[in-house]
Amino acid sequence: MKGQLQRRGKKGSKKRKAKKPISNLTAANADLHDLYQRAVQDPDFEIEFLNRAYREIRNKEPRHLREDFCGTAFTTSRWVTQGDDYTAEGFDLDQSTLDWGREQNVQPLGAQAERVNLVRGDVRDPAVIPADIRSAQNFSYQVFHTRTELLEYFRAVYAGLADDGIFVMDMYGGSEAVEPLEEERWIDDEFIYVWDQDEHWPGTGEHKCYIHFRFEDGSEILRAFQYDWRLWSMPEAKELLAEAGFKRVISYFEEFDDEGDGSGEYKVNERGFPCESWLAYIVAAK
Repeated sequence: MKGQLQRRGKKGSKKRKAKKPISNLTAANADLHDLYQRAVQDPDFEIEFLNRAYREIRNKEPRHLREDFCGTAFTTSRWVTQGDDYTAEGFDLDQSTLDWGREQNVQPLGAQAERVNLVRGDVRDPAVIPADIRSAQNFSYQVFHTRTELLEYFRAVYAGLADDGIFVMDMYGGSEAVEPLEEERWIDDEFIYVWDQDEHWPGTGEHKCYIHFRFEDGSEILRAFQYDWRLWSMPEAKELLAEAGFKRVISYFEEFDDEGDGSGEYKVNERGFPCESWLAYIVAAK
């Protein structure tokens, strides 16, 4: 899982530098949506986990996915390539981002594109088709700053699921999650992705972050994406999901390797790890 963050255990450093490869990509010729997809998203990994979680809980295969906060519909479009009976819909408020995703990710699917429905709308809007799996990735639900708003969203998710549907959301935390920091990674030897955790206010949970991109020629795109979030804790989210009606709420935490870095493997774990930085999924069953 790429995600906005590359989570680490206790051995991680506060700021990472990387060797500088050679690239012709610059701030002038780069496409922001392409940069984001390459740096942040890994639809194959996400789909593998969604399928696995559904099978473990329902003992069968899912078919219809609804992706909330879908952005360029990268995962939504990949979902339908699994087979002729797979369908998907993506919800997002930004029309220009949806348009880019339709042109770059959906239309190239050819006939399979007919099984993708992109909707410009609030994620709390009713579902077109009850979903086997509903997904909110890249911590996007944190746009909801109050308990009332998040509970309203979770209730809408519950109502929009099929009778045997599940909801999957990702989450991060740890002591580093509330510290100002920058984290750098070279992506495909072409550009540097920078996760900038700029502000955190403990009294309200307000959490402001940015994504910057830097290039070999010295050019950069500052604040290419910005996030005005509330950093929700896992107990808060689990309790709100239960209040919204979900019968079973399970957490899957990323395991760590021998050097304290995230291994990319997620296992059921209700308590998590007392470390500087962790990643997890929450899976809620109707």
